[in-house]
Amino acid sequence: MCVGEREACVCVREACACVRLRVCVCVCVRERERERELAAVVFSPEVGDLLGPPAGYRRSPAVRASDEIMEVEADLHGSQPMESSVGVLSVVASCVMVFGGALPYLPQYQEILRSNDTTGFSTRVCLVLLLANILRIFFWVGKQFELPLLLQSVVMISTMFCMLRLCCHVHNSNRVSTKQHRLSELDPRYFWQWTMFEDYLLFCLLFSVGCCLLTLLLLDSPLFIEALGGLALLLEALLGLPQLLQNLQQRSTRGMSVKMVVMWTLGDVFKTSYFLLNESPVQFWVCGSVQIVMDALILLQVFLYAPDAHSKFG
Repeated sequence: MCVGEREACVCVREACACVRLRVCVCVCVRERERERELAAVVFSPEVGDLLGPPAGYRRSPAVRASDEIMEVEADLHGSQPMESSVGVLSVVASCVMVFGGALPYLPQYQEILRSNDTTGFSTRVCLVLLLANILRIFFWVGKQFELPLLLQSVVMISTMFCMLRLCCHVHNSNRVSTKQHRLSELDPRYFWQWTMFEDYLLFCLLFSVGCCLLTLLLLDSPLFIEALGGLALLLEALLGLPQLLQNLQQRSTRGMSVKMVVMWTLGDVFKTSYFLLNESPVQFWVCGSVQIVMDALILLQVFLYAPDAHSKFG
């Protein structure tokens, strides 16, 4: 067969295919029109009820397929608004998880600026949160969990450094003695009571390097990874303990922002609910439950030690 004859055969086959396609489309259109006419006959306006199809009538396969496609499209269009609403709520909840943990420290930051005094706030709260969130980041390296929880750790570390920087500035401005306490002295009596903010940064850097080396060596050990996550969340669960002990030692809550503790409580309740609904690892919601208990004890101290507790809540 020559080239011209082959091209002619190809053209004939394409023409036949187009004709068959047009015939199928015409058949589907005629079947659809026949269905509409039958539906108009079956429905009686006088009676106002659906009488049903005549005996022995069956829809053609083309019409059934068309009806099924229309039903699927209707279901998809109906479910889209609900899915979009769920998506918006999920994004809002994730944003609250990322930034909500840092918001309670805004009232305490303002209180320290207003009073120019840091005695009511325990900087060991910053120590606990820094260690817990650094460990949580390395826990994520070995066992990936929700990304908002990882971002929350980054935001919390930045917030704690801001609090420490402010405390160091206020403490140095009010300091009478010229003696300074530095990390390089390695004096355990003044641990986390250093004069310069750079010492806190250096300590956290050294701690992070040590955790990084240990994680790289034991990354294939599931026991180590679970222990790392458990330790991180145990420290976070004890977040309120330094503040609780300082209030107990001073027999006062003066200088501590009650709004901060109230926001702690609300945030911990929300956080624990988020962990349970998202089926996060068990360490997370156990940590949240312990934090709620700590928050309740600190609020109890407010009523026991502060005669002006009601005005502080206002």
